[in-house]
Amino acid sequence: MSAYLSLDDRVSLRRLEEPCLYDRVADELYELDEGAWAFLLRVDGVTEGLDREADPDFLKVLLEEGLARLTGGPIPCRPVVGSQSSPSLRYLELYLTQRCNLRCGHCFLGRAGTTDLPEEIALRMLDDFDALGGLRLLLTGGEALLHPAFRRIDSALEGRGFRSVLLSNGTLLEDVAAGLHVQEVQVSLDGLRPAHDALRGPGAFDRALRGLRAAAVAGLDVSVATTVNALDRDDFPELEQLVRGLGARAWHVDVPSECGSLAGRADLLLPPWQAAGYLDYAFGGGTHDAVPGAVCGSHLMAVFADGVGAKCGFYHDEPLGRVDEGLDVLWGRVPRPGVESLACGCEYVEECHGGCRFRALTYNGVAGPDPVQCCRYGVLGSPPMEEVSGEDP
Repeated sequence: MSAYLSLDDRVSLRRLEEPCLYDRVADELYELDEGAWAFLLRVDGVTEGLDREADPDFLKVLLEEGLARLTGGPIPCRPVVGSQSSPSLRYLELYLTQRCNLRCGHCFLGRAGTTDLPEEIALRMLDDFDALGGLRLLLTGGEALLHPAFRRIDSALEGRGFRSVLLSNGTLLEDVAAGLHVQEVQVSLDGLRPAHDALRGPGAFDRALRGLRAAAVAGLDVSVATTVNALDRDDFPELEQLVRGLGARAWHVDVPSECGSLAGRADLLLPPWQAAGYLDYAFGGGTHDAVPGAVCGSHLMAVFADGVGAKCGFYHDEPLGRVDEGLDVLWGRVPRPGVESLACGCEYVEECHGGCRFRALTYNGVAGPDPVQCCRYGVLGSPPMEEVSGEDP
């Protein structure tokens, strides 16, 4: 019987450092050889008998993983194809707006503003990122839901070849979750209710939880982000139970740097040797394999609400240019130092990729080590007791 091979709607083809097939719903990346890539470019759902030309083992994987299907009649499919050079832009932080309904005491961006990324530019960034073969778009702010054209931007996500993740404080999420076109919603929970509300305002914790649960009911993947600080340091065992109970696919735990609203707030910051251990609570949500020898963030870029592009959200003051020039142009200007340029030199540098380079900068200069990661890997230990206690040697 005649058969027609179609790729599933959730699949896109991405030519990164190597040709790949990307499942944006599962966030799975499958590397391909040139023969498999050339074959998949021919799969259109209307060419009869392609299944007979496929490598049997390869076809079996496609069908068993649900990446493709065989039908008795033609069903047109047009997988989104993106192509770029190495290193590839895989993750884009799109800061839609400076507006925010909270005034968090630890926001690395500092005070909220009123600037919105123009809708036409936001839509162009979606097109550019897709054409470049991007994997994961992170919609953020401020609070992204406050962008005046958010619903139209969100609707434009449908049918894209990348995975879309909404980063939110969760307080406005409950009423809109059911209509979102993103695949994932990530909400910040900075400790249990007392700690979270102390940082973000009364009632913020309960509204964030309602938002997370509404997103899960709507069938969206949910994840949680937590910053380690002096207020939530004792909350992690119970917070872990809560996060896992929510069915979160990932828990992102990070140690903040002294910038933005945290500038001058040493009372909220834990020293590296105390903060490092909390990173081990994190699970899921990893990045796809980086280019060997690359430092942290080598596949990442940020676009801010004022149209400035930078290598990540911490580097607005070191702009690559304006997005009017094109995303590909700005991406070509991103500094790409390798781990050999760092002053680390320890055996774990290829594993940690030098840690957070902004955090390293705040402690040790542009080429210095990230002390949080150094403590995590045991390269640095806790300081002498007299330094911790403040006693004289």
